[in-house]
Amino acid sequence: MLLGSGHASIANQLKEKVVLHGDDLPGAPLHSPLLIGLLEGVPVAVADAPFAAFEGLTAGELALPVRVLKAIGCDLLVLTAGAASLSQQIEPGSIGIIEDHLNFTGLHPLIGPNDDSVGPRFPDMNEPYAREWMEVARDVANRAGIPCQVGVFAAVPGPSMPTRAEYRFLRAAGADLVGMSLVPEALAAVHAGFQVLALVGVTQHVLPGRSTQVSIEAMIDAADLAAPRMATVLVGLVAAARER
Repeated sequence: MLLGSGHASIANQLKEKVVLHGDDLPGAPLHSPLLIGLLEGVPVAVADAPFAAFEGLTAGELALPVRVLKAIGCDLLVLTAGAASLSQQIEPGSIGIIEDHLNFTGLHPLIGPNDDSVGPRFPDMNEPYAREWMEVARDVANRAGIPCQVGVFAAVPGPSMPTRAEYRFLRAAGADLVGMSLVPEALAAVHAGFQVLALVGVTQHVLPGRSTQVSIEAMIDAADLAAPRMATVLVGLVAAARER
């Protein structure tokens, strides 16, 4: 799990926890500790999502935690982040389940020489997010009474929020949600052979005909509402994985 939302709760629930700090691993250091332990009896590895590209990280640096998780034997990668909703049906505080994405970040972790030991030169991106796990996430959320919707995620570089014209463009391009992270990691994960599930906590509503300006306080309130819901879904996912 690379968690931009729900990390603290999941980290606190791990049993038999081992902490690896960034400089404990060979090569380029990770940006946050990697926690390995048991959750619902299932071995999991958990890290904070890397800083977003607007912090100055390269696509390769964003991909590094993904490749470390694959190297230690992980098979399913769960990514979480915050996002704004462009859809009337996806409300602040709810969970968005990503079914596809639009990459407007200008970043791609596979540019440059390909490491054939990691993955193929031209990975297929027809279905980057595992439909099986999307259905599991939706079922877990529904049983817990947590509002959730499936949508297309547009990744933008940030750090400024999109303009009104950019929001109109993103909506017209087919985006339901927009954020500043997640997609470079998903690209690296598909390349490495992961099954990928991406979830976002919705922090604001950006609807046609309304001002796009949202107070930071309102965004924090929505994020605070989404975070425990995200943790509930993540625990339910792991419990479902245990039964498979």
